[in-house]
Amino acid sequence: MSALSVEKQVETILLEEILKEDEDLFLVEVSHKGNSGNSKLQVLIDGDQGLDIDRCARVSRQLGAQLEELDIIPGKYTLEVSSPGIDQPLKLKRQYVKNIGRSLKVELNDGEKKEGVLTAVEDEHFELEVMNKKEKVISTIALSDVKKSKVIVSFK
Repeated sequence: MSALSVEKQVETILLEEILKEDEDLFLVEVSHKGNSGNSKLQVLIDGDQGLDIDRCARVSRQLGAQLEELDIIPGKYTLEVSSPGIDQPLKLKRQYVKNIGRSLKVELNDGEKKEGVLTAVEDEHFELEVMNKKEKVISTIALSDVKKSKVIVSFK
């Protein structure tokens, strides 16, 4: 086994071999939990135009084959490839871009909370249209100031 963590090895396989086949897909997070012989590898991917089960299955098959061939994870393990759930916070700038036009709930590092419609994403910040009293105001927020951002799901 290499000195690189399982997560780093999986990221390398995904980014250099599997996800480059489909530029619309991107890696959100890789986590490996459990003990040797009984662990779970969870891979969260997303797509600029959304993600369907067929694309998840394709990535899972390709990754599973690479994991077996390279023997990265010793013993028994479970592989789960999916998209981040709607309840998961946004982690990457690319996720913000994908969600332009949707409502967000944002918690800043200083504890301040804002809620509004994501209107634009620039280099290192995004714009949120918030209601301030009875008028809409654009609030510019640096990505580095965000503790947590979640898309607000509306069933209207």
